[in-house]
Amino acid sequence: MQQQDIFASTQIIAFNPILDESIDIRTQYFMYLKRLIHLVRWDKRKYTKAQINFYKSKLCGEQEPKKGTITYSFDSRFCYLLPYDLAIMLGFHPKVTKSEKTKIIVDKIITDFSLPQEHSTFLLKAFDAALGNQMAWEEILNSKQSRGFKKYLNIVRKNISFITKKPYNILITATMSAGKSTLINSLVGKNISLMQNMACTSKIHTIISKPMEDGVTSEYDHDLSLDASREDLLTDNDDNKSSKITVGTYFNSELAGERIILFDSPGVNSSENIEHTEISHQIIKSRRYQLMLYVLNATQLGTTDEEQHLEIVKEWLGRAKIIFIMNKADQLISEDDSYLDSIEGQRKFLISKGFKNPIICPVSSRAAYLVKKSKQETLSRLERREMENYMDKFEQHPLSKYYTKRLKCPAIIADNETDTLFANCGFAYLEKVIVNIHDGGKIHDSSIC
Repeated sequence: MQQQDIFASTQIIAFNPILDESIDIRTQYFMYLKRLIHLVRWDKRKYTKAQINFYKSKLCGEQEPKKGTITYSFDSRFCYLLPYDLAIMLGFHPKVTKSEKTKIIVDKIITDFSLPQEHSTFLLKAFDAALGNQMAWEEILNSKQSRGFKKYLNIVRKNISFITKKPYNILITATMSAGKSTLINSLVGKNISLMQNMACTSKIHTIISKPMEDGVTSEYDHDLSLDASREDLLTDNDDNKSSKITVGTYFNSELAGERIILFDSPGVNSSENIEHTEISHQIIKSRRYQLMLYVLNATQLGTTDEEQHLEIVKEWLGRAKIIFIMNKADQLISEDDSYLDSIEGQRKFLISKGFKNPIICPVSSRAAYLVKKSKQETLSRLERREMENYMDKFEQHPLSKYYTKRLKCPAIIADNETDTLFANCGFAYLEKVIVNIHDGGKIHDSSIC
């Protein structure tokens, strides 16, 4: 497991049955976790410190744990859940979770709660299960100590199984002002990237999917925030001198539940922000991705910057698949459906640049973003009016026609106006194309999505 994989972990405390107990019991549970970590001196690591603070907020709320000696009166059956929380809080680090110190923790639990000595073997096996040992899981789930906790333990098992999967890497690249950040926010289903018409960062954002929605988004940008605020996510930390920012969150999209890592490279420009261009070229040349999403600005096709960037992509793409996303397609729509001519012109242009049978997906990422946002919160009056304008435009000129007729995609049937807009603006089809390629489907015939 690599260090960044910890961002793929669901915060399982959100599902822990201890949350059904009183605030006093939850506080005792937190304090005991903290005590066990301190017992073996694992509380000095940056990640573990952040987890301790996170657990404190989730378990204790506004109540400040009392200092001094604490009497632990929570039900001893919760002791059998401690290894899973400890594994999360320690970042699944093998040097600390597979050592003699684990035995010290188990012996402490056995002594403090007067558990049968033979249960130490079970608790050690629970640590193994928390680290992904599938044989250990079978025994854990069939044990009497797990009674009443099987639903929760299956969540824990799903989480560690997800983390240990090999991720599917997707690189997103574009020239400046293509609307890449809006597309990413729409694809993830959350506002995690600043949307503005300029190259606003010289960082590579590594966005890592989680297996389940736990209500939090984590970020490492010099400082580590396990429950990052909107300000954290949309503002780069000046103290971060590296070229990387890492984010972990659940994807509200067709990619939900898939082990995905998105690499968001800086927007490139041939004459400005040379550093952005160099960083983008470095990750393209690294070939650390299986799929590239190349975002085109539908209103600025065939520019000098585009040509130069496409040359780098063609030279270094290797065996990776590529999807050309024609963003802001709504601005091409007119009464005579001339946007189809623009797509055809772009197809010929890409072929002339050496891309055989290019997959072109026209979308309005902004319309898709508003759809997803409307399902999570109330839109402002201006946003609602904007979304209604998109509904009117795409009702008359749905991009779904292009996908069903030109790309031979199965029609997406929606039963309400927002889902209809999501299909008509092209984004529902784009997500299915991405999932199909991720799943190994054919990409040049009717099975494209």
